[in-house]
Amino acid sequence: MKRIIYAIGLLLIFALMTNIALAFPITVKDDVGRKITITKEPQRIISTAPSVTEILFALGLGEKVVGVSTFCNYPEEAKAKEKIGTFQSPNIEKILSLKPDLIIATGGVQRQTVEKLEQLGIPVFVSYPGTLEDVIKSIYTIGRICGAEKNAKDLGFELKLRIAKVTSKVAKAKSKPKVFFELWHEPLMSAGPGSFIDDLIKKAGGINIAGSAKSAYPIFSLEQLVKEDPDIIIGAESSMSGDPLEISKRPTWNNLKAVKNQKVYKINDDIVFRSGPRLVLALEIIAKYLHPELFK
Repeated sequence: MKRIIYAIGLLLIFALMTNIALAFPITVKDDVGRKITITKEPQRIISTAPSVTEILFALGLGEKVVGVSTFCNYPEEAKAKEKIGTFQSPNIEKILSLKPDLIIATGGVQRQTVEKLEQLGIPVFVSYPGTLEDVIKSIYTIGRICGAEKNAKDLGFELKLRIAKVTSKVAKAKSKPKVFFELWHEPLMSAGPGSFIDDLIKKAGGINIAGSAKSAYPIFSLEQLVKEDPDIIIGAESSMSGDPLEISKRPTWNNLKAVKNQKVYKINDDIVFRSGPRLVLALEIIAKYLHPELFK
């Protein structure tokens, strides 16, 4: 009987090892439509963006991360990793010296860096989601190409559940408050269509007064702000250092409905601007600002 159990155990282990072996090579499309092939499970991963670093650590892949950007400050363990340059200008020579078998970058300002690394024959996956749902898709794909598919599915399920809890609660709200998000104050900048903030405000049960702007991060005139007269103002911590209600000292701001009713709040820049798992935390915080009666 013991021999039979032992044999079954060996068969199960062999089957598991076979499944793992069959998992690679993997060919996927990244968030900008590039097709990349990962021939074997990566053991040395470099992240060039804070959002990517947060995803990798959330997936339990921290030990495989050998390099991060100087901007990568979360979680705490990420600070101890080798630095490969700034977010805007990763150091190609430094990246090569760390001998990565996978680099995960982002789009936008890193496009040229991605092209250079691609020419050197190193697999580069670009994580560049546009919405909260896209973030979860990116997490799934990163988990798959890094050999952490189960962790990615578990994390994705948890994030979807938390999003659903928020959206189901705010669906019960009697009205949607008008919201102004202050990205920066000199000049006054907000977040419009195509930004994560616009997506978060909508999902949190609010109306983004910059939602019809012509760009994702528009300059917003004081005249526009006074005309819209938002019910709630939320600002990035970098723009609203100190007490958020200090904005009442700005000329004419004390006449705004949000200021009069003391409905001015601030939120940590990192959690609201980075396309990683903490965006869901940002959603939860914004929803509580907009509908405190639903989140007692």
